[in-house]
Amino acid sequence: MMYQGIGIIAVLTLTACAQWQAITQVGHNEACEGITNFYTAVSLLPPEAGQEMVQALRVSQVQDNNPCDQLRLVMLLGKPDTAFHDNTEAARLVQDFLYDPDYAQHPDRGLASLLADNIKERQQLQEKLRSQEKSLTLEQAVSQRLAKKLKREHAAAKALKSQLEQLKSIEQDINEKEQSAAVPNGKQKSR
Repeated sequence: MMYQGIGIIAVLTLTACAQWQAITQVGHNEACEGITNFYTAVSLLPPEAGQEMVQALRVSQVQDNNPCDQLRLVMLLGKPDTAFHDNTEAARLVQDFLYDPDYAQHPDRGLASLLADNIKERQQLQEKLRSQEKSLTLEQAVSQRLAKKLKREHAAAKALKSQLEQLKSIEQDINEKEQSAAVPNGKQKSR
């Protein structure tokens, strides 16, 4: 079973590499054949192989300035839950593609626009999440301050209650002493 899994990973890696090598010869305005198949194949690879693919695409992008490799790299960098996930770099690369006049008539501009929209949406969601986390942190700080204040006020109320009980006890002692002092005087007068 383990050998089958390793075999499948090896086949997927070779398939992704073969597709990538065969397609890297594409010109500036030719369609990127099999780019979605490439992404599907790479999605099945273990994280280390994906990282290696990202590095290879970065090198290829710098050396060859291939628009298809640029889109492949955007797709991989935008892949969530990976060690190489980088929305900022993916956004920069896809914007470079969309604003490059050499790619104005590129058949995969629609795909690039879709990737740009997805990246933008992810970035907005991340910003919203960061904002909500910040709000939550502030609310937690306020809640902690209020809890401390409530605890202090509870302690103060407890102290006041204790003092009130002491005052009641003192008052009761005074009343008892007054009554005991008044009773013998009253008894003496009645004799």
